[in-house]
Amino acid sequence: MTPREIELLTIAKLEHEGHQLTPADQREIHRSIQDSITHRNRFRSMMTSPAYQWKKPIAKR
Repeated sequence: MTPREIELLTIAKLEHEGHQLTPADQREIHRSIQDSITHRNRFRSMMTSPAYQWKKPIAKR
């Protein structure tokens, strides 16, 4: 499912349960979904990147 579909389904479910969502509530739902996607991508890149290996600096004279 795309993030937009998740957002719309969440809003529809809350409205079906009787909640009145303001535009601020809808923006907060959108922001939280975008944050979770960003976090997931950061975690994925961290897990798939090569391990860090420190190299001693070359002494310049």
